[in-house]
Amino acid sequence: MELNQHKSKISAIIVILIIVISIITLGYLWPSTKWKDENTILLYGFSVKGEVFDQKIIPAFHDYWEDQTGRDLKFQTTYAGSGKITQQVLTGALAEVMILSTEWDALQLKKEGLVKTDWNSYPFNGTVSKSPWVIMTRAGNPKGITDFSDLTSDDIELIHADPLTSGGACWSIFAIYGSVLIRTELTEGKFNETAAKKLLKDIIENVISWQSSARKALSQFSLGYGDALITYENEALLSKAQGKDLEIIYPKCTIYSEHKVVKVDKNIFSGEEEVIDEFIDFLYTPEVQRHLADYHFRSVDEEINKDYNEFPDILTPFTVEYLGGWEEAHKEIIEGIFQEIKG
Repeated sequence: MELNQHKSKISAIIVILIIVISIITLGYLWPSTKWKDENTILLYGFSVKGEVFDQKIIPAFHDYWEDQTGRDLKFQTTYAGSGKITQQVLTGALAEVMILSTEWDALQLKKEGLVKTDWNSYPFNGTVSKSPWVIMTRAGNPKGITDFSDLTSDDIELIHADPLTSGGACWSIFAIYGSVLIRTELTEGKFNETAAKKLLKDIIENVISWQSSARKALSQFSLGYGDALITYENEALLSKAQGKDLEIIYPKCTIYSEHKVVKVDKNIFSGEEEVIDEFIDFLYTPEVQRHLADYHFRSVDEEINKDYNEFPDILTPFTVEYLGGWEEAHKEIIEGIFQEIKG
């Protein structure tokens, strides 16, 4: 009898140890998991936002919140392609605030009931920063690239992010396709969708590598792969600031990407509402908007942008609204035309 009781105690201890180890392991494998801690905000951002948020915006808000309330505050951050972090949250990651590259990702979160607060109720319809899409080439622009149309040459090799995982990649596809629609509308008096599809097809055929995010595409390009990269202006300017020997080409007509802040209501505990709302409001302060501009993102405040000589005027800019908004553009151009071309 005593032996059986002893064995039972050992078995119970082993079970408890297994449970404890499993919980600890889960915490390491899934860093988004946290206990109910009202003094920790889980922030997910698309890949190129990491530096400015971790180095400037979060420390600034930490100091602001401590001065206002006397309470300490911590952030737990995760950065990856906009589509990737959205998929992580859709499958259970506990992000409370997200900085997304595209409104499309926000719409997917809303459809699944994770987001209830309308981001359009925030200033500038939830846009916290923006960036036009540009072309990066090797130093001296040896291939003589001046616009998207030059990327169709047989001797051009491109690096590009994948629209299935990267919001940035979607912006790039929209920039190429939309630039032809605008040009033909101005010169022919109507859209020429056939010409837009052809340009997109010819450029896609020159892509030698598809990466999961805009940041990973830039990393591969920076290692010497490819002749050109279509990317965010802020990434190109950051590369130049870091001393990389590259050149930035501004297409005559290109799209402005608009980066959205989203509150993931389903993951927020009642005691966290105040600090999260305060954090979102903080993103629109002149202090934060200047931090964003310092890190090469264009501010939503055009008066701030005027102080930065590195931001040239775009000859013919447009936004996703020109393409019918995110839902229509994604369905017709990404799910339709792009998928048909790429196969």
